[in-house]
Amino acid sequence: MSERRIFHELVHPKEVESILERYLSLVPLGVEVVSIEEALGRVLAEDVYSPSDVPPFDRSEVDGYAVVSSSLESAREDNPVTLRVVGAVRIGHRPDVEVREGEAAEIDTGAVIPRGADAVVMVEYTKRVGEDVVVYRSVAPGENVARAGSDVVKGEVLARAGRRLGHLEIGALAAAGVDRVRVFKRPRVCVASIGSELRPPGKDLELGEIYDTTTYALKAALNEIGADARSLGILPDDYGVIREALSRAMRECDVIITVGGTSAGVGDLTYRVMDSLGEPGVIIHGLKIKPGKPTIFAVVNSKLLIGLPGFPLSALMVYHTVVAPLLGKLIGGGERKRRKVKARLSSRVVAARGKVTLVPVTLRSSASGLIAYPTRPRSGSVTALLRTDGVIEVPENVLVVPENTEVEVTLIAEDAPADLVIIGSHDYLLERLVTETTRSVRVVRAGSYGALRAVASLAADVGGSHILDPVTGEYNVPVIRELGLDKSLYLVRGYQREIGIIVAKGNPKRITSVEDFLRDDVVIINRNKGSGTRVFLDLQLEKIASKEGKSLAELARGIRGYTNEVSTHTAVAAAIKQGRADAGIGIRYAAHLYDLDFIPLGWETYDILVARDAWEKDAVQHVIGLLRDAEKLGALFSKLPGYRAHEETGKVILYPE
Repeated sequence: MSERRIFHELVHPKEVESILERYLSLVPLGVEVVSIEEALGRVLAEDVYSPSDVPPFDRSEVDGYAVVSSSLESAREDNPVTLRVVGAVRIGHRPDVEVREGEAAEIDTGAVIPRGADAVVMVEYTKRVGEDVVVYRSVAPGENVARAGSDVVKGEVLARAGRRLGHLEIGALAAAGVDRVRVFKRPRVCVASIGSELRPPGKDLELGEIYDTTTYALKAALNEIGADARSLGILPDDYGVIREALSRAMRECDVIITVGGTSAGVGDLTYRVMDSLGEPGVIIHGLKIKPGKPTIFAVVNSKLLIGLPGFPLSALMVYHTVVAPLLGKLIGGGERKRRKVKARLSSRVVAARGKVTLVPVTLRSSASGLIAYPTRPRSGSVTALLRTDGVIEVPENVLVVPENTEVEVTLIAEDAPADLVIIGSHDYLLERLVTETTRSVRVVRAGSYGALRAVASLAADVGGSHILDPVTGEYNVPVIRELGLDKSLYLVRGYQREIGIIVAKGNPKRITSVEDFLRDDVVIINRNKGSGTRVFLDLQLEKIASKEGKSLAELARGIRGYTNEVSTHTAVAAAIKQGRADAGIGIRYAAHLYDLDFIPLGWETYDILVARDAWEKDAVQHVIGLLRDAEKLGALFSKLPGYRAHEETGKVILYPE
């Protein structure tokens, strides 16, 4: 087994294709003929010419009477014209009548225009009287007639080679009488997850185990672009098992994609296995890209093997940026071209030195154009791309992209931008208010201070905040004024959440107050800086520190777990449930979700911030309307322990200039 490390030369993403083409041809793998019933998602291998006109004959577009238009030149409401009815033409039948001047033939929608007629008058403008029809308006030549070939001309190119067939294309083929098409063979792409910690969805997890998610997303993505994706399942971190599985897959698959084990550590086996399967082996190990640096490309017996990083965000970013375009060449083209839009950055982006940095962003429409909010997710994020609209690419020679810079965004979400963009402190009740308002929404967790910045910069329509002012004991308003943002946004009084200490069931450490956090036998889990919950805890600790003649920093050094930060209330509860911590500050509802005990410390106010240009949005007004509907709000409170109305719920406290 090779023990060599390969991260000695990182490759720029744009160089991958040219390097691979030294070892294999990135061209379609052949052509086959399929019926149009089996052609959905397939890529045409040749132009398709229409074998017939569509429609194949002149036909009526309405129910009415086929006429010679000159017969009705003088017809109008107060001067109707009477025509003799010479017969009828039914849909699906060959006409057996001929229409002359002064005559008409009753006709169905879709029926063949009879000989002599050049127009159809709608039945609504006629009155049948025995063997005659009275017509109350004139018609122009060709009116209400679909001419043969008016949709598609015989011999016309109906669909071109390289076109991926969707339902519209298949409908057009059927309309022209095409029942079979020549398409490129679908490359068989086998996907494997590598990691002993992985479990399939639906199984119960033990501590330390996680669900295999990336391969499910990859398989779906591959099928979307026209590949024939197949799963090899989960492979443990065992060299022999991985090698046997990949060796078998090489006999069945055209391309193999693995997820995980791509770094150069002792326990990372993917590149070693790929390099052992044959010549030339691994040809690229490491990309100048972040996230996604530990990516592998290997060629063995003219088969392409790709090793993606284990972290979901890294794997999917590399897939969209590098892998999908490569596979598009094997599929024969036809991959969806991601739309690009221009947007203004709401805050600066710090890039990785010497690497192409891929930054997910959320987009919001404003009066001045699109605004891009960098979401900055971690590489292990599973839903980062689901929660964002697109990606900006920062070149490797750029370290900082300043705020307000115009950037190009490659869209990932098809519905971007969403009707409602919410950035700020996460809250369960706000989620329910939004769910009852719109399904087109983006929610980004950024803490209370993040909400202030995002709403004030117009990066978000709405944000949630709960920052306590130590002097006044008031929430949100003082800090907004202190930051000079009181004229930049609306603040609508929200509701209250019960905040306290979350502890294990039965409270085995007998914790009663924040002072117990100073005990040597207590380990806490803390919230992230910038969150309202962190501000609340620090204010409690500052009071204790003042009594002891210490600073907060001095006191905090004696608290076990103080520097161990998480970004959500449920992350606090999870740490306690799993025994990694004894206590943490959070809301009652998080304790309820994890069946933990809760020691009340008080009620905090959670307010709704609204961007100055979003107030009139229907979705925003609907959310505020729900806040002001006591009955509906009360029904939601009944489902969420630890929530209650504020005496000013729904009142606008701050207005922008």
